[in-house]
Amino acid sequence: MKITIVKIGGRAAADKEKTAALIRDMAADNEGTFVLVHGGGAEVTAAAKQFGIESQFVDGVRFTSMREMAVVDAVLAGKINKELVRQIRAAGLNGVGLSGSDGGLFTGIPIQPDSCTGKVTGTDIRLLHLLTENGYTPVIATTSMTADGFPLNINADEAALTLAAALKADQLIFISDIPGVLKNDRVLPSLNEAAIEKEISDGVISGGMIPKVKSALNAVKNGVGAVVIGGYEEAGDLLRLKTGTKGTAVTLS
Repeated sequence: MKITIVKIGGRAAADKEKTAALIRDMAADNEGTFVLVHGGGAEVTAAAKQFGIESQFVDGVRFTSMREMAVVDAVLAGKINKELVRQIRAAGLNGVGLSGSDGGLFTGIPIQPDSCTGKVTGTDIRLLHLLTENGYTPVIATTSMTADGFPLNINADEAALTLAAALKADQLIFISDIPGVLKNDRVLPSLNEAAIEKEISDGVISGGMIPKVKSALNAVKNGVGAVVIGGYEEAGDLLRLKTGTKGTAVTLS
C-alpha cells in the first residue's frame, strides 16, 4: 500500500481555508493512504502568552519549560489535532487523532536536563500499520514522552522524518512557507546527493535550508521514496507536489 506522509507547518497550517483545501485534495486522492503530521508553534506561542508565559527560543528552537509544556499539549494534541480530525472526517476520510505518546509512536530524550524540548530516540509504527491497513487516516501531533513518562515537545519536521523512514513511506511532503529550494529566484524541481553538495558549496542552499535538505537526503537513504519541500496555495497543489510539477523533490537518483 502506498503511504504518503504530509507535514504541515508555518502559515500554511494556520490558514484554515488552505488547510481545508489540502484535506479535500487528500480525500480526492485514490492512490494509497495518507498520514498527516502537524505542528502549530504560532498558536502555542499565542496561547502561552494568555497564561503569562513568554515563549523562549534558542537558535530558532523552542525552549519548552514544564509550565509551557501543558500549553503545548493542550494546543497541539488537543485543539489543533481535533480541528484537523473533524475536517478530515467531514471530507470523507476516517481521521484518527494521535500524539507521539500513543502506542509509543515516537519516544525521545530532552535536549537539555531542564527542558521539555526533546529529540527522537525511538519509534514504534505498529499502531500506524494497524490504522492505515484498516482505512484510517492518522493525524499526528508531535508531543511525546521519554521512556519513563516525562513529557516532550518534539520538532514536527524531525517527527515526520522519523516516521517516514520507519514506514518506508513512498513520499514525505513538507508543506511550509517556502515554494521549494530556490536558485536565481526559481524553484529547483529536484535534488540528489551530488546536487545538494554542489548547491551548498555554491551558496545556493544556505542557512536553515542546509539541515532541512540534509535531513531529507538522510530520509531517502533510509527508505523514503522522495521528500518534497514546497508550499500549498490552492486546490490541486497536493497532486502537483506529489507529481513533481510543484516544489523541490529530494531523491537518490
